[in-house]
Amino acid sequence: MDDGTRTKDGWFGPFLVATTACILTVTILGSIGILAWRFYDRWQLQDRVRTLVLSLENRSADELAEKAAQLKERPKVAKYVLPQIRAAIVRSPSEQQQWAAIRIGEAFISDRSMEDALFRLRSSPRERIAAEATRILSLVEPPSRAAERLGACLKDAQCGAVKDEACAGLLRLGEVGLAEMRTHMNALNVGRRLWLVRYVNDRGGVNRQAWLQMLAKDEDTAVRTAAVAALAGPVTQSAHRDAETPQIASTGG
Repeated sequence: MDDGTRTKDGWFGPFLVATTACILTVTILGSIGILAWRFYDRWQLQDRVRTLVLSLENRSADELAEKAAQLKERPKVAKYVLPQIRAAIVRSPSEQQQWAAIRIGEAFISDRSMEDALFRLRSSPRERIAAEATRILSLVEPPSRAAERLGACLKDAQCGAVKDEACAGLLRLGEVGLAEMRTHMNALNVGRRLWLVRYVNDRGGVNRQAWLQMLAKDEDTAVRTAAVAALAGPVTQSAHRDAETPQIASTGG
């Protein structure tokens, strides 16, 4: 091969290298641009999520219910919102924001991490917060797990409102709730057990008789007498309804 042929054919190699280098450069720069855009987009999303969570305390109960329904319908969005909701549930400095976050969390009680966040509130110094979290724990599935959670609330409760909600929740759970209640009766003082007789008689529904029979075997004479009298008396109209949120018992334990 003469010099002319080498000169003619030798340009292709350097050209190919240069072209490949350009393509690689464009590809790398394009990838960096895409990553930068995704990072910016993610940052914007997180900022919107923070703004949403901060605004919850200014929303009405209906608006909170609507927002929870929207998140249920958009799981991809919920994936980014729920961690912030859980954080607000556990450690928000604002009680109203914490309350609002709990109402959103109720719609996602089937999520174990949400359940755990609500369970941590059982001993919160904010009585309203602790009681509402306890009420929602009665919705945990399966019922046996809900009963276990409510039993722990009875054991660890720092205020009467939590004990009231735990008792009401166990009553709603039927047989599994009754079995759990039997193991925690010592967590209730006589005054609250007397309240429980009245509450079961008034709100026990289909579980009324079984619960009153348990209370009729109480170690305290006054509790036994009240339960026996309730069993012997007429069933009130309200006793046909399921247990509702109780009126707070004005007793110490």
